[in-house]
Amino acid sequence: MTSSASSSQLPRVLLGALIGAVLGLLMLGVALAAWWLAVARHEPQPIVAPEGFEARLEAAAGGAAFGLTPVYVHDRDGPDSSGAVWLSQIASELEVQGHELRPVPTDDAELVREIERLARRWAEPPRRPLLIWRGPAGLMLCRCDHPRARAQARQLLAASASMSADAVEAQPSVAAPRRAVEPTGPAYPRLGPPPAKTAAPPAPPVAAAARTASPTPSLPGDPAPRRAEAKASPAPRASSARPASPRRTDPPEARRDADSLFF
Repeated sequence: MTSSASSSQLPRVLLGALIGAVLGLLMLGVALAAWWLAVARHEPQPIVAPEGFEARLEAAAGGAAFGLTPVYVHDRDGPDSSGAVWLSQIASELEVQGHELRPVPTDDAELVREIERLARRWAEPPRRPLLIWRGPAGLMLCRCDHPRARAQARQLLAASASMSADAVEAQPSVAAPRRAVEPTGPAYPRLGPPPAKTAAPPAPPVAAAARTASPTPSLPGDPAPRRAEAKASPAPRASSARPASPRRTDPPEARRDADSLFF
């Protein structure tokens, strides 16, 4: 009796487990779909473009200004669309960060088809505007038709600008070695091979100061050498006072006669 009851309940248990698994898978699918619609479909994604695609973009849209990186814009909705208005609002902000918006003309049908092929995802309708730029990980594509996608694109563009600025600052400046200027004119004819370049001989040691030479004898007519000023001689001693001799009043004849007496 017990075995028959347990065997009759087994299908019910299996059916309940199957229903629970199906419900769980359904809930997981709903969660994944909600995550996809709210987050994942608005994330910018890296793309693998064919060779020469970026060069064709630059040729069609034109190069960016000096020092700015191009951000290519593909938009067929016209200048009055919400995407075009948003791009005009962030153009100055991107220029400050080092980017420049370059609209891709729609004249090149082959290039337009290539862009839409890269942006196509399953059966999803085309979403515009499309932004294509080169980031640190390669070419990036953003379907900027939603506020979340636009916010993500602005964050990635700001991050790539800061990373490129840091890389430029961290790069060491290497000075090129200076080379001697070689003569460019025709060489003079030589009889043999040019002499080998040798190092210059070392400078001789400084010679000792030469001894003072003895003065040469002066000759007649030579200018007199300058002599040091004579030292001030001491004042002569005062001679002892002598008594003044009396003045002679005799005539000269008598004086001569008196002097002749002694000779």
